[in-house]
Amino acid sequence: MKFDSNRAWIDAIAAVSANRHVLLAVAGVFFLLPTLLSTVFLTDVQAQMLQSMGKPEVFEAIFYEHIGLFLGFGIGGMLVQGVGYLTVMALLSDRGRPTVGEAIMVALRALPALIGAALLTMAGMFMASMVFGLVLGGLIGFVAGTGVASVVVAFALIVLLVYLSVKFSLVVPVVINEGTGNPVAAMTRSWQLTRHNSLRLFGFFLLLTIGYLAIAFMVTVVVVGPAAMLLGEGQALTLLAGVISGTIGAVASVILIAVLAYTHRQLAGPSAGTISQTFE
Repeated sequence: MKFDSNRAWIDAIAAVSANRHVLLAVAGVFFLLPTLLSTVFLTDVQAQMLQSMGKPEVFEAIFYEHIGLFLGFGIGGMLVQGVGYLTVMALLSDRGRPTVGEAIMVALRALPALIGAALLTMAGMFMASMVFGLVLGGLIGFVAGTGVASVVVAFALIVLLVYLSVKFSLVVPVVINEGTGNPVAAMTRSWQLTRHNSLRLFGFFLLLTIGYLAIAFMVTVVVVGPAAMLLGEGQALTLLAGVISGTIGAVASVILIAVLAYTHRQLAGPSAGTISQTFE
């Protein structure tokens, strides 16, 4: 099936608009709140690390002193946001109309599959970087020098990362909408669904990314810039910036999940549950 980005966008925005109260409440808990907490607890440490960039000993001392804090917020934030992604997907699923509590339970059961898929992707990228560095980097380095080889290898890895991101972009809707608990099966299914549509999906996701960056930049210039002149540097400005960036990120996350849900629905067709309900 040929992917229709316009249809996916219209259907996604309509679904978000129709369910905005529930979706935004979930987004506030799973996306906005972790951003605010990390802003409050990590800003001072990050500022100290930036100030010590020219002093490696001081930088390392600050990093190792707060490594537990970084790991806690890093891993904890990813897990919370992962549950959030899965919860929103469950709420937008065509397999019935779950309550928020039911959607969270579905998300918790599906979380191991998402973690497995993420770990497999990371392992694949690590292996690819090793192969590219040894083979491609070695060949190009022999001909054109190590500097050119480093640039080519870095570019090749970026292209591979983007390609895999497109091919595995439907893992979350496959896990939720098709009930696939095996991460390898979910990744394989996503790869199959995106076949013959990879370039269209890449262009669509690229446009969404550009739109998000443009909106985030404009809001930052219009709101945070004047606020900085009024409030000056301090906790008030830090909290305001965290609220704004967190809100933009939360709304963008909900829209992205909706886009992925309706992209999957378009490429995979309605679920078996929906078809059976149609003929009941």
